[in-house]
Amino acid sequence: MQNQLSFLSKQLSDTEFQTLAEQYIQADKALQELSLILIPEHFLPLSVEMKQQHPFIQQAIQEWLNVARKDDERLRIERRLIPHIPVYIPNTLKGQQFFKIAKTIGDIPLTASVVPKNPNQGYWLKTQHYFWQARGVTIAQQLLGLMQDPLVEGGVLVDRLPYTTINNLKLSKEIDIACFRILVRGQRNIKLWATENKINYQFSKPLELFIEILKQDFLVAWHLGPYNQNSEWITKKTQRDNIATRTYLLKEGIWQESSIDNAYYSKKKEEYLKYLQEAGWNTYWILAMRSQIAARHNKHLEPYLEDYLSAFIRGKELFVDEFDWRSGQPYKKREKNGKITNSPRKVEGTVNLLGFILWCWV
Repeated sequence: MQNQLSFLSKQLSDTEFQTLAEQYIQADKALQELSLILIPEHFLPLSVEMKQQHPFIQQAIQEWLNVARKDDERLRIERRLIPHIPVYIPNTLKGQQFFKIAKTIGDIPLTASVVPKNPNQGYWLKTQHYFWQARGVTIAQQLLGLMQDPLVEGGVLVDRLPYTTINNLKLSKEIDIACFRILVRGQRNIKLWATENKINYQFSKPLELFIEILKQDFLVAWHLGPYNQNSEWITKKTQRDNIATRTYLLKEGIWQESSIDNAYYSKKKEEYLKYLQEAGWNTYWILAMRSQIAARHNKHLEPYLEDYLSAFIRGKELFVDEFDWRSGQPYKKREKNGKITNSPRKVEGTVNLLGFILWCWV
């Protein structure tokens, strides 16, 4: 069958070949390309099958995949198929805004000026791109509507992505939306803090600041993970300790009382505050909120900070890297005889016949 599919692949378009291949090969639920397709409003009621067969939509998807293939070439990923999920958006002013937000957020991993140093980093960057594409669609839907929540039953993503990914997207959505609401409600406070601290506030609206925060968050994660050339990885314990410190600072900022009551945590707090002051807008907004709450300028911000803190605590494991990165290569613990091994082993990225990215222990 594989030989027959290989022969047919030369005669069919990408979308036609993918449809055929999926009839003979069981496609696992996995992260994959999200193609954002602006369509006339009267196309929306059509069934999925009718949409996929329409020449206009087929051409739009093919054009999207052509761009995706160029990304593959840049990342040195070789595959015949690029598995994808079309996301249909009405071609209206609001729909175009939806498209812009979703695409800008989704493209952050590819526009963040990071260069993979080896094939595994390329596969990981593409995996992150897929997650951020889904994240972008989810955020745009929360802000603008226009479609059913993609993460609930009947949504465009819920039946195509693994349960763990859907759950992570839900947790991420809660944190993202809570953060965005703080930026909207606290815009004046953040500007005031920036002026007082002689920091340039170059954003015309909160959404621009929010996207800048996301960009910087991605860069921090990349530099602590794949970019880490040290022979030792940053342990999961260290990552969780940093998350705990951030949680303590948020609690202190909201309720003006500290959970840090010993020398160890006091030192961690001091070190983390210094980091916040030297990072960028992904941390400045936290300092701005702490400053304004402490000055009792805007107590109305507390409920929004509480919502963010609750979402952050629920999703704290999102900030712990899936892999252990050492010398730029990924490692991961594996299960053996029902138990998780103590020492992580190196993993490698690869693709299967349908083009899905897989991670296998070496």
